[in-house]
Amino acid sequence: MNKLLVVFTTYVFFLPVLQASENAGKTIMAKGTVNAEMKQNIRELTRRSPIFTEDLVKTAINSATQLRMIDGGLLSIQQQSQLAINQYEFNQETHHGNVSMSLLKGGLRTITGSLNKASGNYTMQTPVASIGVRGTHYEAELLDGDLYLATWEGIIDIDVLAGTENQQFSLGPELPHKFAIVRVDGSVEFLLTVPAVFSEGHSHDLAENTVMTVRTDDILPTSDSLFIGDEIYYAPALENKGAQTFFGNELQVSTLGLEPEISRSGEILFSELEQSSVVSSSGEISDLAISMNINFDTARVSNGQISFNDNGGEWFAAMDGIIEQGELDLSINFASHNNALASGEINGYLINQGHGVLGSFTLAELLNPEVNAGGSFLLNSHE
Repeated sequence: MNKLLVVFTTYVFFLPVLQASENAGKTIMAKGTVNAEMKQNIRELTRRSPIFTEDLVKTAINSATQLRMIDGGLLSIQQQSQLAINQYEFNQETHHGNVSMSLLKGGLRTITGSLNKASGNYTMQTPVASIGVRGTHYEAELLDGDLYLATWEGIIDIDVLAGTENQQFSLGPELPHKFAIVRVDGSVEFLLTVPAVFSEGHSHDLAENTVMTVRTDDILPTSDSLFIGDEIYYAPALENKGAQTFFGNELQVSTLGLEPEISRSGEILFSELEQSSVVSSSGEISDLAISMNINFDTARVSNGQISFNDNGGEWFAAMDGIIEQGELDLSINFASHNNALASGEINGYLINQGHGVLGSFTLAELLNPEVNAGGSFLLNSHE
């Protein structure tokens, strides 16, 4: 009996440790040196690497990362930053949860996800102030001990921790102020214009250093060819490659730079297919159509569709997603080939100052993955 009690007690003791390291999100993009530390264990983060509760995410100089959290929220972390994921809980059915993170160094820009908007369930701690978030798009950066804040959508509530005055205030586009600086001594300075640290700061410097000139005829040289890595393949040679090898995630990253500063606004339909290179294991394709709505104010992609025919019937896929620094993080929500269910992936980047989308996709039947299709496309806005 005593042995059984010992075993039972040991099991209960370790259970909270397992719960504390639950999956909190994934890595969308990592450039340069990006690591996650947990209990003295260090992991290198690359695209699709998981993020866990209790992770301390660190970016080195000339490095940056973007994280997609379990509720759909997006975190874009600039170089020389440290962000601790203290708690990230989200119930997929009720959309309730609790988030607690700590910005210890550097800066970030974030778009919150589907968490319930109730006050108090989402906080961002910093050395000088605590930020309460009520469903929003905001930016925060620590520089020389001061905290710079900008609220682009929604409301953030700030509780000043530094100093002795215990100040509290809120920022938002519909409020008297949406920009502020919390000084290291606890004093608060409200601004009428965006702080220069955001318009000329680290993240923009990093983007300028990584952007390369893009020529679309280099990406899609002919109507029947396709880039994979650094090589050009022609359609006949692709028929035996399989759906998962049409495009790697490194294609656009190594071929073109992101466009973080896009001046477009409003919701715009992209449906003009300028160039494409699509092949199928079931023969020639026809009637290719691709479209998506991009809202440049909310950084959301909605009502995305891909459809085309081959000898086996019609391919169809529906997708949506978000956009950050020129990259479209898209998810295929439903796909089919004739009467068979399918799955796949899609990637995209904004080019030409937000007037075009350069993308790639792969699709395959769920029960017969050897039946597949994929390719690349250049899509222009409908204007």
